[in-house]
Amino acid sequence: MEIVAIIGSHRNNQNTQKALDYFMGKIKVEHELFEYNVNQINVQACTACDHCIPHQGECIIKDDMTEIYKKMESCDLLIVASPVYFSAFPSKIKALIDRTQMIYNLEDKSVIKNKKILIIGIGGAPYYPRQFQAVDNTLEWYKKTLSCEEIGFVKFSHTDELPALDNQKCLEELAAIAEKINMSVVNN
Repeated sequence: MEIVAIIGSHRNNQNTQKALDYFMGKIKVEHELFEYNVNQINVQACTACDHCIPHQGECIIKDDMTEIYKKMESCDLLIVASPVYFSAFPSKIKALIDRTQMIYNLEDKSVIKNKKILIIGIGGAPYYPRQFQAVDNTLEWYKKTLSCEEIGFVKFSHTDELPALDNQKCLEELAAIAEKINMSVVNN
């Protein structure tokens, strides 16, 4: 099983990474993990130049997205783990998501493998309605473009006061999703 994890936090080794690591620790099936931390990769913003329309499958910008495109297209499980800033994605992960425009513009999307997607949202503020709504809205077309079936959206709220690894409810949700993955691979 090939797993791609996109980590969207501007802070390394904090709640977002800890929640992802917790989840990955629950995956017991054989897998290969490709982790892309927005602080450790070079991904420029999409310029909306439309180069990818006549040049199918090619982005004019040459940076780390060249490798990431291939992994996003071929993985079995895609994980998007990110904090929310003012109820939306932080800028670095939003740039990566926007660059998926090249895949969106493909006329033949048969090269994109059907996959599962897990979203892990980290909100520092206490829970409030629609805290993660902009994240969900942003991912609507992203999921369609990458042929994703959502298997969970685990929403950690109030992490400024309750660190991710102390939120038993969300940890249980992650563990249950991991168990489903473990069982589905064993049963196939």
